[in-house]
Amino acid sequence: MSPSEYAFGHTDREFERLQLQASCLEGLTRRLVRECGIEPGMRVLDIGCGVGDVAMLLAEAVGPEGTVVGLDAELRAVQLAKRRACEAGLDQAQFAVGTDQHVEPLGPFDAVIGRCVLVHQAEPTEMIRRVSSAVRTGGIVGFFEPAFHAHFYMTPEVPLMRAVFESIINCHLAALQSPDVAGRFISCFLDSGLPEPQVNWESIAPGSDPKFVRWIAVMYETFLPLMEKQGIVDPSVGDPANLYDRLLSALTEERTQFTSLPYVSAWATKN
Repeated sequence: MSPSEYAFGHTDREFERLQLQASCLEGLTRRLVRECGIEPGMRVLDIGCGVGDVAMLLAEAVGPEGTVVGLDAELRAVQLAKRRACEAGLDQAQFAVGTDQHVEPLGPFDAVIGRCVLVHQAEPTEMIRRVSSAVRTGGIVGFFEPAFHAHFYMTPEVPLMRAVFESIINCHLAALQSPDVAGRFISCFLDSGLPEPQVNWESIAPGSDPKFVRWIAVMYETFLPLMEKQGIVDPSVGDPANLYDRLLSALTEERTQFTSLPYVSAWATKN
């Protein structure tokens, strides 16, 4: 991705949001890494690596005898990713500044993985095609994307949570170039020249898990300036400074089971 394609900026608050998101989505991401066939000794590209969370999961999977190359357009994100991987002792994780336009000379790779990157692309099929060019025949191409065109659920209802999450989704629908790409994985893979992918469609149901509630509150606060520009702020949400406490209290008191919008992973083997 070029910097102009990333709608949410590169502030410290955004980097915090990305790390909270990674923690909440770690289980689903590990499932993609495992089920798509990432193995020890592989050389893997993490496209749009951000602050390095997926690259570090991949580094664990490929082990010290493998290599992970994380690529991102934002220098500050790459610098933070390098520091975090170093602190984690993951010397097999390398990072560089670049976009999908720069991947072919870096290959060949045994696999390429991208999380939450296609939603930012006006032509996601073209990104899949470009990164696939750096993957060897028989290698793996996999992506993981949120389905912003789908629905979330909660029982019983918590009006504050509905107002917050609908605001967040509406912000994404207005800001992202391909918010529905998770529902078009099969056609995107086929149009890029890959075989029909395996697709998993999953949600998480965290209830009042403080980590998840923190993620939601930070997400709302991070996106609030953008929502103000978009004219979609819901006044019923109130002060973002105490939003976490109010959400946690309401979800706990109501014993609500909140089920997220779907997160969709897809992968295929390159012919």
